[in-house]
Amino acid sequence: MNEKLVREVILSFREVQRKTHYFLAEEASRREITVMQLLALSTIKKEPHLTLGELAERMKLGKSTVSGIVDRLVKAGFLSRTRNDQNRRTLNLKLTEMGDQKATETYDLFFKRLDPILEIDEKELQNMLKTHHKILTILEREGANK
Repeated sequence: MNEKLVREVILSFREVQRKTHYFLAEEASRREITVMQLLALSTIKKEPHLTLGELAERMKLGKSTVSGIVDRLVKAGFLSRTRNDQNRRTLNLKLTEMGDQKATETYDLFFKRLDPILEIDEKELQNMLKTHHKILTILEREGANK
């Protein structure tokens, strides 16, 4: 395989990521929330009762950055902080009903905007997904070797 083709594939990934991120940002903005706030809500939705540190780790952001995101989500009524029964110094984060609704509604509308992708044959999409997994496996292996 030549180097030019690898470049084109990687740049194509980047462009798809850029366009889908733009759609997500638009849907989030229409619902008066940022993409980072939306990602925090969806992360907590998948893993209820995370601590601030755990959320920062999952989002691959610094604790101070995530702390600001969480503060705004709590103020907006989308998240609540509760004390951990085992460790009173630890605060767990929990979605409120309003936060759950906000995340669900925003992602539903975002994925609805991506429906035209279904014009691509299902087998072709499955093959692309397999190829993406292979590329990720190779890159992870290479990253581990450094």
